[in-house]
Amino acid sequence: MLICIGVAFFSANLSAQNEADTNEVRDPTTPLGHSVAYVAEEVEQVLELNSVLISNQRKLAIINGVSLREGQKVPGVNGISIQSIQPQKVLLRQGDKVWAINLSPRIRH
Repeated sequence: MLICIGVAFFSANLSAQNEADTNEVRDPTTPLGHSVAYVAEEVEQVLELNSVLISNQRKLAIINGVSLREGQKVPGVNGISIQSIQPQKVLLRQGDKVWAINLSPRIRH
């Protein structure tokens, strides 16, 4: 009986020590010794090309409701800038990567 209590106490202390090491709070309804692997999901920012305005004096792209010119960085997105504004699309750059976002077919004239 004493050995069972000692083993249970040791197991509880070991479990508590492991939780303290990882700074996680254990769900009290989860069985002792049960572990869960957490996978960090990358949250991807959606960029929507709302409008393109091109005149002799300027080129503007409205992305996520924000008016931007060529060379400007898109706010709220890590290091993405406007490379080129064209009538139906905008070329974006992040480091060496370049890609296009297009006007929605329902917006095109």
